[in-house]
Amino acid sequence: MMREKRAGEHSTKIVTVAYPGQGMDAALEIRAAIEEAKNEDGFVEIRFETGKIYEVWPESAYHARGYYITNTAGKLENPDGERWSAILMKDMKNVVINGSGALLLVHGVMTPILIDGCENIIFRNFNLDYARPTVSEYTVTMKTDTYIRIKVHKDSLYRLRDTDGDGRPDSILWQGERTLADGEARYWENAACLLQELDPDRGTLRRVPWYGYGSGITDLGDNVLQLEFPEGSRYREGCTYQARDGIRNQVGVFIHRSKNVTFEDCGFHYMHGLGVVGQYTENLTLHRLECAPRPETGRTCASFADFVQMSGCRGEILIADSHFSGAHDDTVNIHGTHLRIVEADRAERRLTVRFMHEQSWGFQAFEAGDEIELIDGESLVPYHGNVVKDFIRKNDTDIELMLEEALPEGIRTGCDAVENITWTPNVTIRNNLSEYVPTRGILCTTRGKVVIEKNVFRKHGMAAILLEDDARGWFESGLIRDMTIRDNLFEDGEAPQIHSNPQTVSADPERTVHSNIAVTGNRFTGQAVEIRAVGTKGFRVEDNIFPEAGGKVFLTGCNGFAVRNNENQTGVYQDDGAASVS
Repeated sequence: MMREKRAGEHSTKIVTVAYPGQGMDAALEIRAAIEEAKNEDGFVEIRFETGKIYEVWPESAYHARGYYITNTAGKLENPDGERWSAILMKDMKNVVINGSGALLLVHGVMTPILIDGCENIIFRNFNLDYARPTVSEYTVTMKTDTYIRIKVHKDSLYRLRDTDGDGRPDSILWQGERTLADGEARYWENAACLLQELDPDRGTLRRVPWYGYGSGITDLGDNVLQLEFPEGSRYREGCTYQARDGIRNQVGVFIHRSKNVTFEDCGFHYMHGLGVVGQYTENLTLHRLECAPRPETGRTCASFADFVQMSGCRGEILIADSHFSGAHDDTVNIHGTHLRIVEADRAERRLTVRFMHEQSWGFQAFEAGDEIELIDGESLVPYHGNVVKDFIRKNDTDIELMLEEALPEGIRTGCDAVENITWTPNVTIRNNLSEYVPTRGILCTTRGKVVIEKNVFRKHGMAAILLEDDARGWFESGLIRDMTIRDNLFEDGEAPQIHSNPQTVSADPERTVHSNIAVTGNRFTGQAVEIRAVGTKGFRVEDNIFPEAGGKVFLTGCNGFAVRNNENQTGVYQDDGAASVS
């Protein structure tokens, strides 16, 4: 049904997503609304019915191939870049998706929202969750010297199996949704191998070794299992454990080659693989997000990996006034991609570059007209700038670049890398709460202007802010040129709470990587507080408040630094020894 209304100076068409009924597949109704909106000129609002639960199954969802996403699946895990999506918006402009507080509840394993080649898109008052998350949860309700009892969450479907043939179950197979007829797994089944421990008393979520299921399992009914550990176990009574496998074959939201995309007042309550991913997109806003489990579900995990990952974006990225709780990796990771130089033809002004990490490959990393820099693979210092005239995708990992300018001597193939510096954003991360995160709060490497302010990082398992850049591991670029970290609260996290740590072969103060990083006006609590910087120029630590137990600053291969006016500062250590720094 369609009607018109005035929205400022624009006439906005309203397209309502029909509600098929409780428990019914809404994929076709959502698709019909999107297709209707595509046929409209001007501004369109796609509106869901207030407070309804729209369920979608993969069989009737959008099905697409060729969407390769950074830091996700290897070639054997998703060789075709295959996506199943409840909402797929391609080449659309000036559209508002108004969820009206509705919930999109997905089944199976999907990339529920895919935005490709779009401009001026707003998602508002929209919620997303999984019927059966791909992270399974169980709580230890009793622990003795020889066994534990666990209560499996009602949404964590499973079956028991006997692996040694003695007639007694000794392993748990976690399952996707099951058919009613035979109880077999639908969509997926795994034994899991990655484990996290949530301690509700300490308010912490930590990665722990795989503890296994013991030597025998007894099903006591009502999702209660008794696991035999004759020699004792490392499980802890009262803690909840989150178990999963390692395959990131889908993501929560994928925003690809788009411009001016906003999510505001949205709830992302479970996302498989990476969460919200922006890739080669200009201007992204994430405002007032609730990235946490819905309280009524009783779950503790909201994301299989990072909550937010931005790769090769440009323009302005804003992440503000949001809550992030219950991830299996970082809260926010913003970076580019280093491609290694494998062939150099100076006469023809050509380079062949290669994706190196098995989880980043296949996507279009360059356009004609993009500016690039050649990066020393060991020092990470750029030594030549050029412009892409044209490119050829030779295969899934190799790209041939035809360049405007002559190439320098001394290019080291198999070592040096190329960074696309056209696609480097300015970033503002403001007034967010990040908690129950086992790893880092923010990773951010971009040469744009960065402001990280007024955030709360609560009991993170690793550095709350980590600033890397590497051309030998994950190949996540790039250089920091202007970053301000101010007025944040770091609560009881693991040291170092802030770490500037480019992955160079050695730290040379005359060839620094990052520069102009100011850490000012922050407050730290806890017992072990550290700030560390490696290979950084112009690193300032000023006017911060450390706890009474003290705070230390470590500097390696840095120059032009200043450490002063910090309350309860107990030491500054430069390279291998203590130094008085002002």
